[in-house]
Amino acid sequence: MKSTKKKRRDSPELKNRLSELEETLVQRGIHLNYDLLEAAGLKLKDGICQIRGEYHLFIDRRKSIADKIEILQDYLEHPLSDDIPQN
Repeated sequence: MKSTKKKRRDSPELKNRLSELEETLVQRGIHLNYDLLEAAGLKLKDGICQIRGEYHLFIDRRKSIADKIEILQDYLEHPLSDDIPQN
């Protein structure tokens, strides 16, 4: 049985904005990881952490492009710590 759920197409403007924000993170030396943030049936929150001296921002890959943009913009405008690169 096929699903009747239609896949929503994201606008090129949203995709371009997301790419710009991702590039800004890369320029600041932050690794961006889109992953399935779930463990043992628990949904995990998006966030940034330091692994072996490098910063990694984790975002659930199931989020919409608009949600990903919001998370990236919020992080770039309001970093959580002085230890995180902000160039």
